[in-house]
Amino acid sequence: MSAPAGWYENPSVAGSVRYWDGTQWSVHTAYANNGPGSPSPSDPAHDNGPGSVRHYMLPVGRSWQSIAAPYAGLASLVPMPLISQIFGIGAIVLGLLALRRAGSGGHGTGRAIFAIVLGVVGSVGSIVFFLAMS
Repeated sequence: MSAPAGWYENPSVAGSVRYWDGTQWSVHTAYANNGPGSPSPSDPAHDNGPGSVRHYMLPVGRSWQSIAAPYAGLASLVPMPLISQIFGIGAIVLGLLALRRAGSGGHGTGRAIFAIVLGVVGSVGSIVFFLAMS
């Protein structure tokens, strides 16, 4: 890309921008400037990259799959066989989709892996629980 350094639309995460330093994309993302009162991406106080506390406290710059997947994984730990299976499989699928999205420039790899692990534990646990009750 021969564009000058600056903030450009992030194709990985809708509604956000990503910084191009003139030679490569940085890991820094921010909300897109959608009108008056919106934070400016060039303002370091609104940087959502890994150097920002907000990056670790809020799910900014992550796909909806990487946000929803861990919750489905946690729900798969409920000791009810059918519900655990449904949420476990859902967590695994959402986790795999989130990994795919994170690989194309987004964030959320850790959440995706956490969801996959919880989904497997919940699914296997529900099978063991069901077999023990039989």
